[in-house]
Amino acid sequence: MRDTLDTQLNVLTQFQPDLPAAYRDSEVVFLANIDPALQLSVLDQLKGPRLVACDTMNFWLANARPALLRVLERVDLLVVNDEEARELAGVHNIVKAANAILKLGPKRVLVKRGEYGVLAFEPGAMFAMPAYPLEEVFDPTGAGDTFAGGLLGSLARAGANGSGAALRRAIAHGSVLASLVVERFGLRRLWDLSPADIEARRQAFLRLTDFHTL
Repeated sequence: MRDTLDTQLNVLTQFQPDLPAAYRDSEVVFLANIDPALQLSVLDQLKGPRLVACDTMNFWLANARPALLRVLERVDLLVVNDEEARELAGVHNIVKAANAILKLGPKRVLVKRGEYGVLAFEPGAMFAMPAYPLEEVFDPTGAGDTFAGGLLGSLARAGANGSGAALRRAIAHGSVLASLVVERFGLRRLWDLSPADIEARRQAFLRLTDFHTL
């Protein structure tokens, strides 16, 4: 359980995103955690992406809900944690909350559950991915953004629209990267992370989740 004691928006109170021309035809877009009004501004500057994902947090749920609901009508994939999903839907049960959020517009909803992994929802279907078990978590800061970066990077590389097997592989890739970044302070683990490190963790994750060979 997390308690937000104070939120200071600082420079974000004056921030007005102006996308460079080269970015406006991006095929895969992640609307990171900012004011939903700014997320809408970014969407209005895009020419027609094939996949739009977004993040949000409890501050915007409480203070900018009407704008956030307009964002949700235009995105393909919403990535939130379990507390945010419950607050957005007004329902405690995660399955009921995710299904309620789907009715708000997103085609798919990913619910991050910390050490318990990720639940993915789309109409009529649900998928569960565990978190990689660690003996020690040094710092969870940045784990959510790392997960989202790995997720979207995998979908972009696959040329996928965020559904089916490609989404499940992307969730696994994001989970692998998130499990690595929490092993050091901040994002320092990413600085010395090699492709071999990522592949080794991916193989370990595959062995963890594969039951076909049992």
